[in-house]
Amino acid sequence: MARLTISLALALATAAIAAPVQGPQPPATVQATYFHYSYRCISCVKLERWAALAIQSGLKDSIRTGRLKWGTMDLESPQGSALADKIGLMNKNVVLMEMRGGRMVRSKELASTWKLLRDSSAFADYVKSETIAFLKETR
Repeated sequence: MARLTISLALALATAAIAAPVQGPQPPATVQATYFHYSYRCISCVKLERWAALAIQSGLKDSIRTGRLKWGTMDLESPQGSALADKIGLMNKNVVLMEMRGGRMVRSKELASTWKLLRDSSAFADYVKSETIAFLKETR
């Protein structure tokens, strides 16, 4: 009986040492990015400016905590082209990307941005509401 107890204790101790330790996963962040070409028309510049304003002004708390980041990326750069291919982005636009450990795990193109370029208020409301919903789905 004593041998069985010692063997069992040794097996349990060995298993506890060999078991991988699962620590907390790094929190996901959302990267809001305006993908553009090198040449930018007036509408392209306007879309970028309005999107930046909607994100940076309308979602200050999420930016301050690091949960949300804003940026731009040239579709003609190797990195921009590769990322656009992965997302399935066919043209310049704003894209929300869930990032985990430096890798994109999910994305959403804000497809209605171009339709709303005549109404800054509707544009800002759309970008903010889509970003807030994306942030809520990102845990």
